[in-house]
Amino acid sequence: GRHDEAKRVLESLEAPRSEDLLPRRDLAAGRRALADGDAGEAGRRLESAAARADALGLRALSAAAHASLADAWEARAMEGLAERHRREARERWERCAADLDPALLDAFWAHPARARAARPAPATGARELQLERLLALHRGLVSTTDEREVLRRGLDAAIELTGAERGFLIVRDGDRLEVPVARNLDRERIGRSHLKFSRSIAERVMETGELVVTVDARSDDRFREHASVHAMKLRSVIAAPIPSPEGAAGALYLDNRFLRDRFREVDRDLLRAFADHLGIALRNARLVSQLEARTAELEAERARVVRRSEDQASQIERLETELAQRRGPSRRYGAMIADAPAMQPVLHVLDRVVASPLSVLVQGESGTGKELIARAAHDEGPRAEGPFVTVNCAALPDALLESELFGHVRGAFTGADRDHEGLMVSAEGGTLFLDEIGETSLTMQAKLLRALEERRVRPVGGSASRAVDFRLVCATNRELSDEVAAGRFREDLYYRVGVVTLRLPPLRERLEDLPALCREILARASEELDRPPARLTAAAVRRLLAEPWPGNVRQLQNVLRRAAVLTASDVIDVEHLALGDATARPPVSRRERDAREKARMLEALAATDWNVTAAAARASMSRATFYRKLKRHGIR
Repeated sequence: GRHDEAKRVLESLEAPRSEDLLPRRDLAAGRRALADGDAGEAGRRLESAAARADALGLRALSAAAHASLADAWEARAMEGLAERHRREARERWERCAADLDPALLDAFWAHPARARAARPAPATGARELQLERLLALHRGLVSTTDEREVLRRGLDAAIELTGAERGFLIVRDGDRLEVPVARNLDRERIGRSHLKFSRSIAERVMETGELVVTVDARSDDRFREHASVHAMKLRSVIAAPIPSPEGAAGALYLDNRFLRDRFREVDRDLLRAFADHLGIALRNARLVSQLEARTAELEAERARVVRRSEDQASQIERLETELAQRRGPSRRYGAMIADAPAMQPVLHVLDRVVASPLSVLVQGESGTGKELIARAAHDEGPRAEGPFVTVNCAALPDALLESELFGHVRGAFTGADRDHEGLMVSAEGGTLFLDEIGETSLTMQAKLLRALEERRVRPVGGSASRAVDFRLVCATNRELSDEVAAGRFREDLYYRVGVVTLRLPPLRERLEDLPALCREILARASEELDRPPARLTAAAVRRLLAEPWPGNVRQLQNVLRRAAVLTASDVIDVEHLALGDATARPPVSRRERDAREKARMLEALAATDWNVTAAAARASMSRATFYRKLKRHGIR
């Protein structure tokens, strides 16, 4: 009780040179701090003493540390923690008692420190503590789905719950009893030479499905005749069935060869409840194992199917190539490949109009091949020997477009140093192709309409007109009927240029043509690169088929030409295509493009304080084009 002197002595101690003195010093310091009321310091020193004693195998010293920790927690009204450390102390003293002569056990347990630690906790606190322990152990069980780990954790938890000296987890394998996991109190694995337990008790539990507990197995009438019970000198035994829908899946078998009546009523209730949890966890683990095995089988089968599919795709691709070589090129008009069902209506109409003089309007998204249709109408018609003249209406401002189409005389405007006959005259006897006619201004549309109606052109600055004879083919990525309704395209010109209208489907609607298009594009690329034609793998073809292709055939051509240049071999695979997410770029409608263009122009105007010249430069447009688009979008 001389705490001050004890403190002085402890503080004056040098670091002990022997390891077994370290836990003794911590125990003394912890008890001194506990006497001073410093619970935090007492807890730290006593925990250190217990851990070091366990590491050195000093069971009695560890038990003393845990008993003092129980006192510390009890002083702070932490009854649950106090009971846990009291139980830890009791278990270590029981392991000490296991080595004693039975005649000395009563004296051993009569020691005041051990008697205090051995007393049960209050009933209510003990029940709550046991339920908390049961829930914690249940969480440990359900945190894994490995069957072997479930068995190991289950047995360790059962030993912890009951404080048994030994434990065996027994399962039935046909007519035999197998022990996949066995432990002693220290959770050390029991070797095969020590796998000694009462099979009669285990079989009784598994047959009846009832828990078996005995105070002293050697004197129990139920097992008096069993030789194994006497041979192993069994005393306390408790065994609980592990339930399953098909009957007992196994048994938790726990015993103590030295103490009578080791297992109390609370141990029986806890073990019975825990065995039910273990049965559920074991069944779940087995179901997961079966599911994983089945999944592995399905994955293996899927891999085989994928390999067969790829082999079949390669074979189909090879056969298609051979068939194409035998039957000649796909049905074409000029350089256009058009085997897809979506292209057949276009070809059907084109068949009927190529020989006629009617004007043709080709509508479709950008990159769908409108110019190829126009050239096909020229090459397959009666004017094939005449010129095929092309002009992009969107690329020229009105004044320059008028001069290009109708011509001009010398001196008509600054820079006109000679006469120019114009593209309409140049197309005499052939075909005039007006690309992106929907981009022309209303003023230009009026002049174009007059020339088409009269079939005569008067050059800019000239006084005389000249008769012209050509076939007109126009193209646009706009829906001209909508442009007419919006007042951006003259209705009379629409009827003049759209006598026959061909609507080209986008590439995503004619994917049947994609393999042939790929072969054609790669063949042309190989000629330009002076190397053998590259070949697409089946995976690359599938990836191309999954792409939305907002840029249509022009985008496909760009992707394949880039891949042909960048690949080091003659095989193009998915990684060479440089494509993003197949669903990330949905096609954009013309209305959406117009809205974006208008927003971009307004942003440029706002940034330049509505200076048109500066705004046109900011929007990367010519001043004339910017003015024309201002009118089309209704920006004033």
